[in-house]
Amino acid sequence: MKKITFVGAGSTVFAKNILGDCLCTPCLQDAELALYDIDPQRLRESAAVMRALNRRINRNRARIT
Repeated sequence: MKKITFVGAGSTVFAKNILGDCLCTPCLQDAELALYDIDPQRLRESAAVMRALNRRINRNRARIT
């Protein structure tokens, strides 16, 4: 399984744009997306957005951590 580490994931819109493209790329659809940020609240918000995006466009194939 491929793993993508995204440092600064609290920037929700930027993370959504970059990682959303990854979820649409066939060879990355089953990757683990590891999100990191120094702000725990913003990290939780970004993780929630990514989980929803994973469900909607990727049939939950990726793993969001």
